Amino acid sequence: MRLFLDTSVLLAACGSAKGASREIFRLATVNQWTLVATPYVLTEVERNLPDLPPSAGAGWSGLQAELLVMNDVLTVDQLAVFDVPKDRPILFSALAWADVLLTLDRADFGKLLGTAFYNLAILAPGHFLHRERDAGRLRENRPALE
Repeated sequence: MRLFLDTSVLLAACGSAKGASREIFRLATVNQWTLVATPYVLTEVERNLPDLPPSAGAGWSGLQAELLVMNDVLTVDQLAVFDVPKDRPILFSALAWADVLLTLDRADFGKLLGTAFYNLAILAPGHFLHRERDAGRLRENRPALE
């Protein structure tokens, strides 16, 4: 499954080693999730990193290496009414490259959270993890007991 991570999720993962955003990275390999972003998202992360604690920059280096970076998609050939022009590249790129858009941006994606946009699920990371766990699909890489 391909998960598109928007700027808010990447910044949350950089800013804290705990929480659902970082958990997405920790569980990606064992669950065979491909973590996707675009240059537009990476630029937004770089622009906002200075607002986070200095440790976030070091965290970003490691997390960025785990991302599959795809091209930005600026238009779609389907009817799309989305009131936030600055986030259209995120929505359209996620639609083109992923199965799920993960976002914490309630201001711009709030009306779409928990819904789908042309079969693209739009969820907060915590809700995605709960959905996968409830469906019996979430594999957690806990150390084996000795």
